[in-house]
This record gives sequence, structure tokens and C-alpha cells, in this order.
Amino acid sequence: MTSIYLAGKIGPNDWREDIVPGIQDAWGGHYGHAWREDGIDWPVLPNGALSLFDYTGPYFVDTCSHSADGCGQSEHRAGSECDGDYGERDATLRRCLRSIDRSDVVFAWLQDLTAYGTLTEIGYAKGRGKNVIVASPEKPGMVNDFYQDAMSGRDSHALCMHNLWFAFTLADTFIKASTPLEALKQYADLNPQLESPIEEAFWREFLTSKPEELNGLKAQQPVFDGRYRIDFALPDDKIGIELDGYTWHSNPKAFTQDRARQRELELHGWRIIRFSGAEVNSDAGDCVRQAAQLAASFRRREKP
Repeated sequence: MTSIYLAGKIGPNDWREDIVPGIQDAWGGHYGHAWREDGIDWPVLPNGALSLFDYTGPYFVDTCSHSADGCGQSEHRAGSECDGDYGERDATLRRCLRSIDRSDVVFAWLQDLTAYGTLTEIGYAKGRGKNVIVASPEKPGMVNDFYQDAMSGRDSHALCMHNLWFAFTLADTFIKASTPLEALKQYADLNPQLESPIEEAFWREFLTSKPEELNGLKAQQPVFDGRYRIDFALPDDKIGIELDGYTWHSNPKAFTQDRARQRELELHGWRIIRFSGAEVNSDAGDCVRQAAQLAASFRRREKP
């Protein structure tokens, strides 16, 4: 399972709560005041982020639901409590860096112009060779764009975003989205948790060619309330693509179960396209092209 660190400003009604349910209880509720002890690291929540990624941090302790009226504080930092004591910043910093060290991906939501700690996290993650994803409602333009925007009277926040250009250049991937939740879902759709080398080869070719007939293709698509998973699917059209690796499908019991599953899917209106592992290994691009042609053919047959 891929592990992820969510960098970005921490504040009232923090956006991480939409991505990591129970984030506050996972640290403050369980550990109480243990956050003050520097030797204790933040926990890793298996499948904690979107039920797709192991969540590594940051965490924050909150006794007033991030309400400025509740404690007189206007902002809350990772690992802090609403008792007016921000004194353990060094311990919090070390926890942040150690959490980044044990993460595969660092996802940074960069919108607040005062998110100075986020800039440090992005730079540290890049230096440690992590996969850095930067997401924002907009991406800073070049110098000429800055002057054009200034002359056109664009708002000051948008103009100041240009000053963050260096952080965006460190990103392995930039995602434009209106919210962090939307951005992370986009990333998850493009980077599914694949189970075999032939699935990875097929997905790489799909991302390279992106045939129009396969728009909306999902990987590891759950069906029947999660009882089955289809390797790749167009859920709205009920078209599935299955890749048959030799190791799994050479087992007689697995072969029988696979065929029973396909019959059940077909009874519920699914059309299944199958490729052997040998076909994918030989020419994954051709498999993607054939899948696109067959998907288009299925759709044509449905038209009156």
C-alpha cells in the first residue's frame, strides 16, 4: 500500500478531515498529551487516506474543534493543542520530517500564501527523493504572465501566487483542482494500486495513448459491493477488461472460479474483454488499441 503525507496549511475546519476520517482521534484522542514527548512518532493509519493510501501525517491535537472563539487562537499547527502552548515546535518539526521519510508520496495543497512550513516540506521531500505532488486552484505563470496580470488589474492573491513558482517547479506532478479532496482523487485515479506487472504495463500504455474510446477507464473496479474486482473497467458502460496472468490462471481452481465470476458478470449486463499475460507482455499497446476498438463496437451495438 502506498503511504502518503499531506502537506499544507493547518487551520479551522482542516481539509484533511475530508480525506482522513478520524484524524484527530487517531493522535490526540489515543495518545492524549504524548505529543509533547519527542521520542514518540505519529502513527501510520492503514488505508487512512481515501481508503487508498496509508496516512503518515501530519496530525494535530484539538480540544475546541478548531474554533478560534473556543480558545482564543486563530490558527493551529501540527501537533499543537489549544492551550496557548506552541512550545514543542522542534518536536513537531522532527515528527514532520520523519513522517515524510517513511512516505512514498508527499501531496502538498498550496493555496495559502503564508504556508511557509509547506514550502519547507516540499523542498525536504524533493531532497529525499520522494514523489512530490503539488496541487492548487491555479498554477503560477511565467514572468510575462505576472506583468500581464498586474496590468489587467487581477486580484492581489492571484498575483502573489506567482511568487510561489519555485515550489511548483519541484513537483513531479501538478494537479489543478478546486479542493484538496478533488485533487487527491484525480491523483488516485491516475495512479491506481495495481497488482501485477502486466496490469502496470497495460496501464502505462493506456496513459500514453489515452484512446477516446476508453475515457473514464478505472483500475481495480469493485463490483457487487466489493465481492469482485475487475482489472480495468468502464463502469458506466459495464465494459470490463481482464488480464489473465499465467501464474494465477494456470491453477485449475482459480480458472474455474474466474469463469464462474465472468458468467455472473455477464448475467448482470457486463461485457468482458480478456487478454492473456503473454499478449500484454508482447505488445501492451496493441492490447490497449484492441480494447478501445471492442469498447466502441459494444457501444455501437447498443444504439437503436
